[in-house]
Amino acid sequence: MTKLAIAAAAMAVGLGYSGTAMAQRYTNYPVCAVYSWRTQSCAFMNFQQCYMSVSGRGGWCELNPFYQPPRGKRSRSR
Repeated sequence: MTKLAIAAAAMAVGLGYSGTAMAQRYTNYPVCAVYSWRTQSCAFMNFQQCYMSVSGRGGWCELNPFYQPPRGKRSRSR
């Protein structure tokens, strides 16, 4: 019975960790480096930064399709 309880507890812990994902902070930059079909990083302000990152590793750079330019501060007219 003890072995069964330990096995059940181990399985519950394993299942608990398998479905969790690490939270990532959203970054809003215009250029993404794509390293494979599953791995990308949209943390570049321009293509030159991106090209330096993928150089020697393989991959390519593309525009971030979800990029939203920051809104400028509105000046209040008096």
